[in-house]
This record gives sequence, C-alpha cells and structure tokens, in this order.
Amino acid sequence: MAPHLVGKTVLITGSTDSRSLGWTAAKLLAGGDYGFSHIILSGIKEDAGRKAAQELQRSLPQDSPVMISAINLDITDKVSVESAAALISSPVGPLSAYGGRLDVLAVWSCPLKKLQAEDMMYVMKTNVAAVVELTNALLPSLAKSEAPRVVNVSSARGSLSFEAGLPPERTGGMVYNASKAALSTSFIHLYWCLTNNALFSDMVTVMQSKNLPAFAPKLKVNAATPGHTKTPFNNFTGTRALEEGAAVIVHLATLPEDGPAGQLIGDQAPYSTNGHFVQIPW
Repeated sequence: MAPHLVGKTVLITGSTDSRSLGWTAAKLLAGGDYGFSHIILSGIKEDAGRKAAQELQRSLPQDSPVMISAINLDITDKVSVESAAALISSPVGPLSAYGGRLDVLAVWSCPLKKLQAEDMMYVMKTNVAAVVELTNALLPSLAKSEAPRVVNVSSARGSLSFEAGLPPERTGGMVYNASKAALSTSFIHLYWCLTNNALFSDMVTVMQSKNLPAFAPKLKVNAATPGHTKTPFNNFTGTRALEEGAAVIVHLATLPEDGPAGQLIGDQAPYSTNGHFVQIPW
C-alpha cells in the first residue's frame, strides 16, 4: 500500500457516467491498493451521481474500506463550484487528489473560416476557465493534504509538437485543441504558483489574484492525455478502452514524492514506444 496516500480523499469531476473516463478512473482507484478511503464522484445531475456512486460501491468487495459518494457540481457555475468546495472542505478532511474532465467539443467539425468568437469563448470557458476556477476553490482543502495531487485531463491535441506532425485531414477541432493547449499551459503556471507561494494572477481571466498560503513542497500538478478513448464524448469512436485511457489519471493521482510535476503525461506513440507513461512535448 502507498503509505503517503493512506486514508485520503479524491474528487473526480465528470464521473457520473459509467462509460466515462472519470468513472473508470474512480473504479480503478477504488479497486487498487492505493490507500484512498473516500472517492467523490461529481456531475450536474443529482440522480445520475447517486446511481453512479451506488453502482461503483456495489462493484467493490463488501469488505472494501473505500467509501463512494457523489456531489452535485457544475464547474461552469460559480455558485455550484463554491458550494461543492465548501461541502468538501468540512466533513471529508484533506483532499489528497483532484482530477477532472468536463469537455465541450462544440465546434470540432466547423470549418475554420466559419468559426465565430462566441464559439471559441464557449469552449474556452468550459475547458479552461471553469477548470482553473474550480481548482482555485479547492486549494484550501488541497493545502491540508500531505501529498496533494492535481490531475487535469488534457489531450495530446493541445500539444504543438503532436499537431505539427499530423496530416491536414487530422487537424480539425482548432478551438478544442487550442483550449487544451491553454489549459496545459495554465497548469504549468499553477504548479509554479503553488510551490512558490506566489501571487495568483494572469492565469486565465477567471483566476482570481490572491496570495496563496504556504503549500507543501510535495504538491504535484500535472496534465494527463488519455488518448483517443471510447467515450460518449466522441460518440465511442475512440480506439482505446476506458481502462487504457483512465490509467494515466490513476498514475498521476498516485505519484510518489519524486514524481514529475508541471508536465503533460501519456503513453501514446510516438513518444512512448513501450506503453510506459512519459512526458509529451508541448
């Protein structure tokens, strides 16, 4: 058992659908020997969250020490974010890990010359600004943990190096890809801010400037790229199984003290040739 994570809590956003990466990551974390005692699923629909939590709890052995719960959370709604953060901070104690994904594709197939500013703002708000705001709200809970981990589910589509090597027919989704590039960059800045007790500023428009409390130097903030996984998000057109895609989330949520930080991590070719998790170039 990993002693640095014993008895800790993890929150996973976008995890109330058993066909999703979030729910699958929660299942892997709950079923593995990682030392988590409480896994919190979250989503917009209360009924879906309750059913997802019950389904995951039933999938575990009866003597499992892991408790599964669910909360309502719409990361694009400030009141919802603040309510969820307050709910987590009080009864559950230190938040050891946070991993999240709530993407919108929206304009993937829209020709570049027809893109509107409203389309871009809609995608950026959900894929970038809302994620940063939620992380900001969770900082007090993360600060209480001896081994805080933040895992943002990004994409190799946000890597300039990866995109530059693709043929034109595979370079659609400009807004989605740009949002992932922005999110990955913001999390590098987030890692620097937290570990240096710096001022939170200029980190996407919704990130409030504030003087952060002193954080434990063991904080790890990374972005995960699960690859083209079969999920409702892409209408199940992916080539990877859910367990394959979710594995990198689990990997980053359970990093040891000497693990990487401020990196985009995945196991896809051409960067990984043996299936090991490696840093994906920006």
